[in-house]
Amino acid sequence: MKIKNKIHLFSTVALLLLLLMVNSFIYFMFYKVTTDGELDRLQQEVLHIQSGLNQIGVENFDPATLLQPYLPANGMIRIIDQQSRAIVTQEVDSTQPIPAPKPIFERKASDGVFDVSGAKYAYVKVPIIWTNGKIVTLEVIERIAGLQKNLSLLQNVLLFASLFVLIPAFFAGRMLSNLILRPVNSMIQTMEDIQARSIFKKIPLEHTSKDELHALATTFNKMMDLLQQNFEKQQQFVSDASHELKTPLTVVESYAKLLKRWGTKKPEVLAESVEAIYSEAVRMKDMTNQMLLLANNSADWNLDVKEIDLISMCQTTVAQLTNAYGRSFQLGANHESVPVMADEQKLKQVLVVLLDNAMKYSSNEIEVEVGIQRDRPFFSVKDYGMGIPKEDLQHVFDRFFRVDKARSRETGGVGLGLSIAKQIVDAHQGDIALDSEEGKWTLVTVFLPGQAKK
Repeated sequence: MKIKNKIHLFSTVALLLLLLMVNSFIYFMFYKVTTDGELDRLQQEVLHIQSGLNQIGVENFDPATLLQPYLPANGMIRIIDQQSRAIVTQEVDSTQPIPAPKPIFERKASDGVFDVSGAKYAYVKVPIIWTNGKIVTLEVIERIAGLQKNLSLLQNVLLFASLFVLIPAFFAGRMLSNLILRPVNSMIQTMEDIQARSIFKKIPLEHTSKDELHALATTFNKMMDLLQQNFEKQQQFVSDASHELKTPLTVVESYAKLLKRWGTKKPEVLAESVEAIYSEAVRMKDMTNQMLLLANNSADWNLDVKEIDLISMCQTTVAQLTNAYGRSFQLGANHESVPVMADEQKLKQVLVVLLDNAMKYSSNEIEVEVGIQRDRPFFSVKDYGMGIPKEDLQHVFDRFFRVDKARSRETGGVGLGLSIAKQIVDAHQGDIALDSEEGKWTLVTVFLPGQAKK
């Protein structure tokens, strides 16, 4: 069953049950009030009969004549002895006797209502002293036709009132279900269009209401924006990766052709070709490994987290690069030790990426600082090289982005190092910040989660 039909059915059935409960309550309350009123009136008449009989006296009591004036307009009077026999019965119309129940003697007063053939009757019983000095029961019975008529009228009124409420509510329920499900139907149509046409499409928001359905449509549109952005990034990644791999493959192909033509005859061509092919193969291997790292989610880095000293890690890395490249590094620390919970090898990879970039784009001394800032461990790398233009700062962590593509080609960069570094820092739940002044300096700072407890 469709949600629309469920809403319609539920609202209609719920309203119907509510009307039934309300109408039943009204009906039975009216029935009780009017019945109690009729019984009170009949009790007053019985008391009036008792009072009249007491004034006359039992010795002068003549049932045939004295009870006749007290007869109800549509009822009867009975005197019941202790053997539950009706010793006196007085009716207004003896040709149409009232279908009274079997006479029962009672020593205490009682009243009630009974039905006979769809007609309602009220009765009141009180004990009196009979002419022979014994206690008998005086019973007065009267048909309450007015109550029955009023109850029938009330039933009709409640029925028409219920129909008057149910019919508009029925159509209002349909309108409400259509109104509620309009955004849902729009979303379904949009999803079908996306599936059929393979496009990114948003739900049109025709109104400005801030209900849950509007929030649902807004969230769906935001999700479409995110999916489209990720799709475009993926397309860009594939395009950039293809472009970056095209150059080394072209170089390998060219030198392979050169080897095929002259390699066996000219040793210098053989040596040059082998060196070029080897160099490009190594470059492609490094690029492929970097792209595989970027393809992983941060949750898949499998960090080997343990307590390390950030200062010791920076000192070791700087010493290794000093010996390998003969460059000058200045290491500064504002604490004796900076303990952190991290993967030492992954953080070392981040530092190597930052130092490698600094060495590529600066020939001056490189400053490395490590310590604690605002209760957060950090390390930073600052070089005094070409710098980065302000408009490019927000893109430096994008894959394959290079500020100076020509110079990057000379230094062998492919624009993946900072992207990998950022993912490693994100996997550590840290932050990486970059600031630069074009032509003067560049500063990259890595902040890690709170200081480890010893």
